[in-house]
Amino acid sequence: MGIIRNNRTRALLGSVLGVLVICSASWASAAVAPPLPGMTLQIGNEAFQVDNTLWNYDVTKDTFSLTGPFTAKTSDGSSFTIDNAYAIPDPVLFFSGSATNNTGNPLAYSFSFNSPLVPSLLGPVSSHAELGVTLTDGLNDGATVQPSVPGGTMLTSFDLYANGTPISKNVNIGDPFNILSGTAGTTFSADNSLVCGQACVTMSALLSFTLTGQDAVGFSGKVVQTAPVPLPAAAWLFGSGLAALVGLARRRMTA
Repeated sequence: MGIIRNNRTRALLGSVLGVLVICSASWASAAVAPPLPGMTLQIGNEAFQVDNTLWNYDVTKDTFSLTGPFTAKTSDGSSFTIDNAYAIPDPVLFFSGSATNNTGNPLAYSFSFNSPLVPSLLGPVSSHAELGVTLTDGLNDGATVQPSVPGGTMLTSFDLYANGTPISKNVNIGDPFNILSGTAGTTFSADNSLVCGQACVTMSALLSFTLTGQDAVGFSGKVVQTAPVPLPAAAWLFGSGLAALVGLARRRMTA
């Protein structure tokens, strides 16, 4: 009789575990896409919004990416192009592009990239930022790209609380860079941390710079932050269900 009970217990345990695995897989596949990222470009006083239809979501990689390059252009031919951009809500922001100044004077550019954090972050968060810049002198008279705000940096990154209050990720990078002629590049990077005293719900990167006339600049940037992330609800359910079944099996086998 004891052998029969043990066999029934093992069969019950196997059946319920199978159900839990199937349910976990179903919940994962039924997950809905996170909220869309936001992206805005500005050349001088003209602003350009990236349309929501240009974002593609890959559910397997949990990644938003632009379907193709997005170019903003003014009437004088000055342009600001984002060639590639992707956001992973876990979270990572990556972007690359270029800008040209067809005027005879320095021109200001800015690029904001925001992504909702899914899940939101709370407590200590590690942060990392990278920026690569390639500057081309158009008239062989020297070229300069520098932060739009004197004494600031070209790439700033921060999180937002639900009430809209920003908190810096403490990895602002990008000092003034100039060349005498031709084309040359440089890179910047930083590692630091922040503490989300409230739930951080949005991750943001802002690239803002001034470019000298008749010159061009290429750039690529990345902002990453990591924090301890709790297990998904399905995993907790699986674990608690498994523990309960093991306890039940032990009691029956003892009986």
